[in-house]
Amino acid sequence: MASYTKISTRNWKAIVSLGYDYNGKRIRKTKQGFKSKKEAEIWVNDICSKHNEGFISTSDSNILLKDFIEKWFNEYKINTGSIGTRNNYKSRINTHIIPQLGHLRLNQLTNIDVQNFYNNLINSGQKPSSAKKIIEALSNCLRYAQKNKLIYSLPTDIIRIPVEKPKIKFWTKDEVDYYLSEIKNTSLYTPIFIALLTGLRIGELCGLRWESIDFNNNTLTVDHQVINNKLDNTIIFTDRLKTSASYRKIILPQVLISHLKDIKGNAAESDFILLNSKGTMCNPRNLSMQFSKSIAKYSTKNESKSCNNYKPLTKITFHALRHTHATLLISNGENIKVVSQRLGHKSITETLDTYTHIVEDMNINTANLLDSMF
Repeated sequence: MASYTKISTRNWKAIVSLGYDYNGKRIRKTKQGFKSKKEAEIWVNDICSKHNEGFISTSDSNILLKDFIEKWFNEYKINTGSIGTRNNYKSRINTHIIPQLGHLRLNQLTNIDVQNFYNNLINSGQKPSSAKKIIEALSNCLRYAQKNKLIYSLPTDIIRIPVEKPKIKFWTKDEVDYYLSEIKNTSLYTPIFIALLTGLRIGELCGLRWESIDFNNNTLTVDHQVINNKLDNTIIFTDRLKTSASYRKIILPQVLISHLKDIKGNAAESDFILLNSKGTMCNPRNLSMQFSKSIAKYSTKNESKSCNNYKPLTKITFHALRHTHATLLISNGENIKVVSQRLGHKSITETLDTYTHIVEDMNINTANLLDSMF
């Protein structure tokens, strides 16, 4: 039931009754400032429609965004995803979302608020890709609120700067052979060799133990990783991986099996395959930095190099060894589904999107194959 009152010219007031809450308290909504009775009736119809669909303004929906997003994170998000993903969410919430939007009520957050928030991120120097991740964190929280009937619509449908997908870097087979020959007798050889022949993420690589390897069936089981906890600057060994698809078995080539047998020695099954200089669990960040430092002297031309076989390498990150593994397989005709499974991707689509450049090059090979056939 609704009532309308004309307060003055072009100023109407509407009161709508929505029944009673669980405590027997009458639920009423009041608003004024409508320019006409028809405008007030539209508002009442919208309120009634939302109410009938289960959306109702309560103390929960009137909560500050700051309090709701912390509640959402601590009671829901903290139980989903990898530790690294959760830490990234926490950082985006505390650094950006709460300082700029936390004072607003959950049920009063509008598209304009979120658009201004996004614009401020960009104007303050955030890359479009970083701003996108911050908005995604906010959007995921608000979807949870919408699913629980605390808000009617998502205010995150805003105009954003298109994010250009970065071109991935990788090594050719010649570059791989050259670098491996240069580091043959160093501590970097084993982690680089394993990464190139398995496509493991660096955290998964550091989390490998000897019990992960089945020498009878030439398989590697990926079910743990080591991560850098940014919140307290520690490293954690965990069985929680990036996604469910990250848990996988990888068939190992005989050349890698032979290398692993050679270096195993008297290591216990539970021991880590990769160790730091102190003989303890390897830190992914330190390994990445060690790799970057190592290739720096090979990544640019240097006139002082007297070695005849010196060749400048493409400057890549440790993660690009994963790209190199996938690129070499795809370009040599391996089935894209097999590559996707080895990488632990959620779908073949993710693999195709990442390695579009190789798939396009293979189209040329397909044309040549047809020429040879006909």
